[in-house]
Amino acid sequence: MKKLFLMGFVALAFASCVSDKEVTPQTQEQKYQAAFENFIGGQVNPNVNWGFGNQQVATFDAEGKFTGMRGVNTNGNEWGLYVDVPQPLTQAQKDVVTEWFQNHENPQGIAVNWSDFFVQQVYKGEWGSNMNYLYCGSETDHTNNFNAGDAGVYGNVCYGLNNPNDNNDRIYGSDKIEFMVNSSTEYFGFHNSFDSNFYIKNYVIIPGDIIDSSVAGMFFVGFDFEANGQSNNQKVARDYFFDNWIVKITPGMYKNRKRVMVEDLIGTDLSKVDVSDWDFNDAVFDVAFVGADAVITLWAAGGTMALTIGGQEVHELFAKADIDNRVKVTTMINTNANGGVDGLQPVIFRIKNVGTANANDIVVKVNGITLEAKQGEATQKFAVPVGTKWMKERKLITGSYTKFQEYVKNNDPKDWYNTVTNTGDLY
Repeated sequence: MKKLFLMGFVALAFASCVSDKEVTPQTQEQKYQAAFENFIGGQVNPNVNWGFGNQQVATFDAEGKFTGMRGVNTNGNEWGLYVDVPQPLTQAQKDVVTEWFQNHENPQGIAVNWSDFFVQQVYKGEWGSNMNYLYCGSETDHTNNFNAGDAGVYGNVCYGLNNPNDNNDRIYGSDKIEFMVNSSTEYFGFHNSFDSNFYIKNYVIIPGDIIDSSVAGMFFVGFDFEANGQSNNQKVARDYFFDNWIVKITPGMYKNRKRVMVEDLIGTDLSKVDVSDWDFNDAVFDVAFVGADAVITLWAAGGTMALTIGGQEVHELFAKADIDNRVKVTTMINTNANGGVDGLQPVIFRIKNVGTANANDIVVKVNGITLEAKQGEATQKFAVPVGTKWMKERKLITGSYTKFQEYVKNNDPKDWYNTVTNTGDLY
């Protein structure tokens, strides 16, 4: 009896220890690690670094000339070495845009939210000579060389390189164009010589898609002239045709960008993870390093929680690009979500003085938790080349990128993003 009682006591004690171990609270990071490895079907390879690393930095000298590649250009506008420069418009394209603005009274436009963008001349109308300056942004930045309804002509615009390995083998062309850096598309306006007033509400942004197929994918700003001068000759009422000055605007897409895709599950109740939650589209953004800054191009926000990149909340950024005021913190954007908002243009913004050239160092937070990508551990984000498509809402990433699980477990293939099936689940 004593022996049986002792054995029963030991068994009871052992069972108690097991029970205690089972109910030991786990950290949120441990819960995420377990959930991620369950999704992957194995452990994370200790050598996986999630695609991050130092990127090329576009740097400039004291005169603003590009120094990020070897060679020196003394002729000026070197944009094509570090950013994608839009091609000049053909006269036929200019004509079809001008005709559209001249025949559409008070059209409904869109909004965009870009810090870095090109401006190209399209058309100067009847009152153009009295529109002294073209301004943009809430700080009324002057778009250099755009005056009197027109723009200066550049005969030495660099559009890129004929030979990527020869920095002196450059492609040059002419255009009436300017590149705005660290500015804003929040407003556009003009200065009126009749009354010295500044008009920031007399414009509309029209996507080329609704104008003509020949200008699809482009964006045009039209201005409606107005004046309130002292004499009758200096008083001009608005007619709500935005054809007195027309320019094209194009987002500044830097060549050294890397795309980051984010999963925010660590900020949720990880006891209820559905396999389709692993879509890595809760934020999709590109990172380029320009001087001391990081230039962020935000493409999608598939999460419904407050998520910040460099301290800026992604839904609030998209809200500035939504003229219909549909975007809230709980709104999923550009992920084909039920009840979400699609078709919003990407947001471009700057994070000043970042002190890094690695996109992994750009701080991303959800519910106060910093989303991390640590080598050999379950990740909340990864980096891929620009152009890699993200998943539609609640579409499992491995459903289209079938080598992702293999990469995570074996650190190979490193170009897992090039193996794509089921393209219908990609946005």
